[in-house]
Amino acid sequence: MRNLLRTRAYQRARAIAVYFGIDGEIDLSSVIEHARSSGKSVYAPVLARNGLRFVEIGNRKLLRRNRFGIPEPENGGRIDPRRLDVVLTPLVAFDARGNRLGMGKGYYDRSFGFLRLRTRWRKPKLIGIGFDFQKIDRLVPQTWDVPLWGAVTNRGVDYFEDTTTNELLAPEI
Repeated sequence: MRNLLRTRAYQRARAIAVYFGIDGEIDLSSVIEHARSSGKSVYAPVLARNGLRFVEIGNRKLLRRNRFGIPEPENGGRIDPRRLDVVLTPLVAFDARGNRLGMGKGYYDRSFGFLRLRTRWRKPKLIGIGFDFQKIDRLVPQTWDVPLWGAVTNRGVDYFEDTTTNELLAPEI
């Protein structure tokens, strides 16, 4: 959490999306509480037909488990993914170019596919959350994969190159 809180992307964010960790994914409860106490709107993904909807997590965490056993908010205001400032994503693995390996269902890639069409990265900033040991030498991306803007681990923050301009994506610590 300390490494995430130091990033300007998180500090400036007004609307952030989190996830509820399962199967060894990092628990974001402390991030959720910090974000709320800082006046940020906090959203969580809900499985939709072909992607994710993002629903605000209210003060009373009314959650239900989806078909994969992942907690989701039962009700709350929705936000268009393009209006989110920061999206925290779980990781199975990631590489030095920002390629992300998730659980393999492609929900994040389908939900944020619009980012592949941009010539400049604006928002949301996709930030993978994981452990340093999850960083591997190289992942071979598929055409539908959406790269990360950054990754936060127990060791620090990695920022990735914008493959459309070959520029570093704004180190913000």
